[in-house]
Amino acid sequence: MQIDSILYKTTFIITFALIALLTTRRSSALRSASQFALADRSLPFTGVSWVIIGTLVGGISTMGTVQTAYTHGISACIFTFGSSLSCLLLGCFFAKALREQGVVTVAEYLGNSFGQGFRYYSSALSSTGMFIHVVAQFLASIAILQSVFGFGDFLSVLFTMLLIGLFVGTGGISAAGLVGKLKFFMLYLIMAISATLALYRGGGLQQIISQLPRDSELLSLAHYGAGSAAMDLLSMVVGVLSTQIYLQAIFSAKDVRQARNGAFLSAAVIPPIGVLGLVIGLYLRAHSPELGANSAQALPFFLFQSFSPLIAAFFAAGLLLIVLATGAGLVLGVTTNIYCDFLTRPRGVFQRIPQLRLLRMITSLVLLLAALLVTTGLDSTILEWSYMSMGLRGSAVFAGLCVLVFLKKHHRSRLVLFILYTLPLAYIGLNLC
Repeated sequence: MQIDSILYKTTFIITFALIALLTTRRSSALRSASQFALADRSLPFTGVSWVIIGTLVGGISTMGTVQTAYTHGISACIFTFGSSLSCLLLGCFFAKALREQGVVTVAEYLGNSFGQGFRYYSSALSSTGMFIHVVAQFLASIAILQSVFGFGDFLSVLFTMLLIGLFVGTGGISAAGLVGKLKFFMLYLIMAISATLALYRGGGLQQIISQLPRDSELLSLAHYGAGSAAMDLLSMVVGVLSTQIYLQAIFSAKDVRQARNGAFLSAAVIPPIGVLGLVIGLYLRAHSPELGANSAQALPFFLFQSFSPLIAAFFAAGLLLIVLATGAGLVLGVTTNIYCDFLTRPRGVFQRIPQLRLLRMITSLVLLLAALLVTTGLDSTILEWSYMSMGLRGSAVFAGLCVLVFLKKHHRSRLVLFILYTLPLAYIGLNLC
């Protein structure tokens, strides 16, 4: 589906350029690696929430939810409701312990109790999980760029890599918070208007439901599988509570209270996005069966078919921002892990590289590797990449985190260490079988 309207493309470019300009203005204020990674631990609860939402609510919560609603029905809400539950648990049980430690990475927090060897082990696996999730954002961004400009795979991947690099490399976590704030309001605007239009055109929710294929089982978990749904929800909760960038938002808070309230605010505002995406996906399943072969394009298709070129271009630019901001946050998490857990005391050639330049070099390398990987799986389902990455992150971090928060006195047990080291290997083995 290629849009030829000059007005559409021009509006899209201008909208996105203005957003990018606002973000890059933060780059001149950066003076240190601490500002890049933690904003000097100065974020209020809203800033904490913007960082969390800016990364957690992205292409998976929007394009991925609409896609899965189209193919599997109500199971599409697993991601957003799992995200909300994760933030609630983060605020209730983990924020205090994490913020009081004064660390930069979750692997550093674990390493302080389980040893430096486990710090490197968990950081490497957690970074790999986040890296896989970056690939999911590439896939969502590619779908938008191909819909708007008709780009081929190479150009779509190239522009995605450059734009994510622009967001994360210029302003660090402060830029991630600003982009999160912008995308939050654009996200609600896009999804609320789109879902309202879908309900209007479909004659209401009951009418939409009545027009769904009778044998599709889209209104139950049977089509998706109750077991699969439960595992995806568990992977989602565990993955979020084990991901560097979400916990990095907690580390960046002014104090424990701001950290907790930021997590609670995130938990409150995320679930409606899933419901709105579900409505759009079910409407498209009832009225646009031709999308079946390319369901990843479901949300862009709806925008292009439902609004004037000017409005659709503005929405599509916002949608691209939503996707890229999530990718930028995840890349920031990977960069922080590599820098703080493996290069805290750089040797050799790294000693002569300024801190900020080294951080940006790591960012560029991560993006280049993601771009190379994504070209091997352009037809993958967006949510499949995400759940796999969540499980890998969770197996490497979550168990250790729970031991330190709930079972502190047992953290030096050899049995505990054995379990912590073998869980990720078991998860990888199960996925390879």
